[in-house]
Amino acid sequence: MRLPRLAVRALGALLFALPLAAQRPTPRVPVKVPPAKPAPAKPTPAPPPPTTGYLQGVAVDSVHMEPLVGALLSVEGTARIGITDSLGRFLIDSIPPGSYRVLVDHPIVDTLGITLVTPPMTIGVNEVTHTVIPVPNSAFLVNLFCPAARRALGPGALVGRIREPDSDSAAVGARVSLVWYDPDPPGLPANLRVTKKPPRVREATVGADGTYRLCGLPESYDAKLQAQRKDGGATAEVPVVQDGGLLALRSMSVAALPTVATTDTGTAAIRQPKGTARVFGKVLNQNRAPVAGARVGLMGTSAATLTRANGDFVLDSLPAGTQALVVRQIGYKPTEVAVDLSSRTPARVTVQLGAFVPELSPVEVVSRRDEGLQKVGFLDRKRTSAGGYFMGTDQIEKRNAMKFSDILRSTPGLRVQEQNGQSMVTSTRSAAGSGCVTIYVDGSPWQQLEPGDLDSFVQPNEVAAIEVYTGTSVPPQFSSAGQSCAAVVVWTKTRVLRRGR
Repeated sequence: MRLPRLAVRALGALLFALPLAAQRPTPRVPVKVPPAKPAPAKPTPAPPPPTTGYLQGVAVDSVHMEPLVGALLSVEGTARIGITDSLGRFLIDSIPPGSYRVLVDHPIVDTLGITLVTPPMTIGVNEVTHTVIPVPNSAFLVNLFCPAARRALGPGALVGRIREPDSDSAAVGARVSLVWYDPDPPGLPANLRVTKKPPRVREATVGADGTYRLCGLPESYDAKLQAQRKDGGATAEVPVVQDGGLLALRSMSVAALPTVATTDTGTAAIRQPKGTARVFGKVLNQNRAPVAGARVGLMGTSAATLTRANGDFVLDSLPAGTQALVVRQIGYKPTEVAVDLSSRTPARVTVQLGAFVPELSPVEVVSRRDEGLQKVGFLDRKRTSAGGYFMGTDQIEKRNAMKFSDILRSTPGLRVQEQNGQSMVTSTRSAAGSGCVTIYVDGSPWQQLEPGDLDSFVQPNEVAAIEVYTGTSVPPQFSSAGQSCAAVVVWTKTRVLRRGR
């Protein structure tokens, strides 16, 4: 049966519309969800009760009346430690409650050779305990170190530690000596001053703990300190100045007698102590600017060098122990500084030069000059030597020399010749016609770094006295090993006018 055309169209429209209706999304009805209830908060546990306390305080150096800086403090019986700051302050935390002593470690304590331990202190829980830790004062220490009989000679004392430079072990048995001269009373007329004074000497032996103690000293002195081993090894003579006070501290190191090497200086063979120590340094003027061309030498040896343009210098192959450097430059007063040398670690030092010659009253200059010439042995050798030629300050000034070698031009037994613009000093009386001359400045052999360099570093107005020896008249301390050379011994005003030894 055929459907009417109108019915067919209506059925087609219905079939076409069905898929479209089926694809339409079904409208969603919003559903309200109730908010979730927060979980109940867990209770915060209470902090555990404190179980430790604190120690806070300050450490004082009662010897020098200043803070004890860099001291290591340890609480006995615990692992708690503290270090003092630039004001001597410290704070140690986490100390279990109880009663404790505090041990103090510091170079001053080591030099004194004492053990510094506080009385027991009570540390409470969560409490700060305050304390002051002093190094014992000078009066207490002098009474501790020196018996009454020694204190009767003088109220002061000098203590320190003497060690081996390459091992830091105690130099047990070394002999320590301090030498000084009593000054003239202030205002004493020149005609009453004594030029030949007996030296004052105090000596001590280094004990098993490495310390020495010199008692019976005045409160003020300008002295020289030296340590010497039984095998002959010795330190330099180190200046020690005490300007009022009961206690002074000075530690040094002394090595075994060094190997002796022979060095050709161009005019003579000089035997000098030789080692493996080294020193780096810089030479500055009063304005902290570098000084170029300054001569730096190690006293007691011929080791020497010149500073570079930036003031730096290096000296090596030196004997270990406490030695003395001397720095010279035209226009500056020669300067001496002590330096501790070791083959383990190079030493470093900065030397600041001062003025050229101290300005002293004529009376004081004459008195100190004569006293100084007596100290260095010049006057005694002049009186007893049969073959030496001696010139004092007055004779030297009369020569009106322009340079040092001019002083020697008319000296018996010496000849001054010019070579390439430099003055060379030779002997007219040395054995086998070698003409060799050994020059000593302030008791130390002068190593020639370049021809005629003595004229560059020793000026005529610097010289206080000169000794000249030729042939067999040369004293043993100024003789050249293996050769018969003439000797010229120069004493500068700096050395002669220096207080102390």
